[in-house]
Amino acid sequence: MNDRPSRDGGAAAPVPCDAVPAAPVPGDAGAAAPVPRDAAPRRWWYRHPWGTLVILAVVLVAVAFVAVQVAISARVGPGVEVAGVALGDLTVAQAEERLRDEVLPAVRNVTVRTDGEPLSLTLEALGIAVDVPATARAAHAHGRHDLKMGPVGLSVWLPFGGDDPEPVVRVDEAALEKGLEAVRAELDVPARDATLKLDGRSVTVVPGEDGVAVDAVAFRDAVLTAVAEGRAYAGEAPLAAVPPKVDTATARARAGAAATYLSMPLTLRLRDTAIVLPPAQLAGMLTVNTGDDADLCPLTFDNPRARARLHELLAWAETPARDAQIVVHEEGGITVLPSRDGIVLDMAQLTADMDAAAAGAGLRTVIVALRPQSPRLTSADVESMGLASLGSQFTTYFDTSNPGRATNIALAAKLVDGTIVEPGEVFSLNETVGPRSVNRGFDYAPVIAGDGVLRQGVGGGICQYATTLFNAVFFAGLPVVERHAHGLLITHYPVGRDATVSWGGPDFRFRNDTARAVMIRSWVDGNALTVAIVGKTGRKVSYTTSPYYDIRKPSSTRVHPRVVYDPDLPEGVVRWEPGMDGKSVKVVRTVRGAAGEKLFRETYVSVYAPSDWIKRVGVGG
Repeated sequence: MNDRPSRDGGAAAPVPCDAVPAAPVPGDAGAAAPVPRDAAPRRWWYRHPWGTLVILAVVLVAVAFVAVQVAISARVGPGVEVAGVALGDLTVAQAEERLRDEVLPAVRNVTVRTDGEPLSLTLEALGIAVDVPATARAAHAHGRHDLKMGPVGLSVWLPFGGDDPEPVVRVDEAALEKGLEAVRAELDVPARDATLKLDGRSVTVVPGEDGVAVDAVAFRDAVLTAVAEGRAYAGEAPLAAVPPKVDTATARARAGAAATYLSMPLTLRLRDTAIVLPPAQLAGMLTVNTGDDADLCPLTFDNPRARARLHELLAWAETPARDAQIVVHEEGGITVLPSRDGIVLDMAQLTADMDAAAAGAGLRTVIVALRPQSPRLTSADVESMGLASLGSQFTTYFDTSNPGRATNIALAAKLVDGTIVEPGEVFSLNETVGPRSVNRGFDYAPVIAGDGVLRQGVGGGICQYATTLFNAVFFAGLPVVERHAHGLLITHYPVGRDATVSWGGPDFRFRNDTARAVMIRSWVDGNALTVAIVGKTGRKVSYTTSPYYDIRKPSSTRVHPRVVYDPDLPEGVVRWEPGMDGKSVKVVRTVRGAAGEKLFRETYVSVYAPSDWIKRVGVGG
């Protein structure tokens, strides 16, 4: 027991050790609050409210971050653009579709300004292609980061990923160089070599001049920059200076040797004939030698100018070889005119002998060397290749009152005529005809422009050649690799059997899947264009043509026509062009072998857009 004093100072009553303390007296300030034995301590978040809020905020942000990553895991990140086209929040497939619909049409055309008419090309013609799937994948990957957490990898998208991705572009350098042929033909100016000239008894140097050529690398980069910005390239082609092979300084250094070359006439002798070349004529045939033997012969007659002059002087001695000629008759028969061997100047030997004679101090007489020449296509070749029989031929007709169109048709026929397509080979009309440019002989004629209106363009009429070739191939039973119908219905072509082509765009291609070569013969006779496939294919062709279906009305009418202001018409002249319904048609061709077995079947679907009623108003001079 414990003894403690009482309030009044007396001795307090003894309290047992296990006694329960008395309840506090109300109003007693000195009394301590009792603590229940079973009372639990307060929770951590009650005791740390600010820490609790921070943890909750972190959890909420983490949940939201995960939700965003899940939501956009299969989509392009928000705000991502390619070439100015918004792709954010799209799936990769949707991004591809938008790129095809919006970016490709915007960047497809390439216009090169020249002193005359601008040249119109396409990315395809230049071997440049936007890789749409790769571009869509690049857009999806933009802003994404791979995080490694031990063995687990996690891909997350974060905003502010830097500059927007550019289109992924593939460049075929060989196709680019080929596509630039039309541009080079218009803009390239060849360098002029320094030459020698004999004035009296003294030799003077005619200075060389630099040329200019399209800078293919700079041009390619300019086009790619335009593609990255989502626009079609339109501007001048970058040019670079091209020095002559023989510059003025080199010519002057070699001029001293000309005194020996031109000291006396040089005589060409062939059998009983002697041709004397005086020094003045020799001077015009000489050029500075840039070959490996320049130390021995500083000047040379081995150049185009000298060869052309020698052919003129000795034409009487040459009998060029003649190829076997395959003549296709109007009624379908074939006559083979036999080949003939020839004999021509051995130009390499002749110019080498002239160099040696002119540079030496001996006899200045050259014995003219001749060599045999074989035909490229012999009569035996025709027989062995099976070209003595006709596979098929087809004829279409055109209006000769349009001289530009007639010129283009005839030129295309000439360029393709005689082409041999070997077994397994694929023939391309675009590759064979090449660029359509004025300097190559093509003229302006009506073409179907991108807006569905006939306008003047270089090469108009080549589609008629493509259509005629298509039908010849069609009835020869050869498989068609690529064929495109015109955008508008052309009523004078066979129903559903037309073909359109353009340089750098649609092509017509077919494969020779037979065991023997075939030859394409084509010619123009008056207003008739005929294309023949020479070489018996031994195939039987049948086909069906459906009725027109999917008829669609034009958006304009005779009362409310579409007005086109035409600079090719004199001012004030008005011409009306009737509209036509749009429609579709299907042609199915079945090709069988000689024994009647089915080889293959092809279906050609042609979809023609409605053609508007046109009121063409002349605004030209």
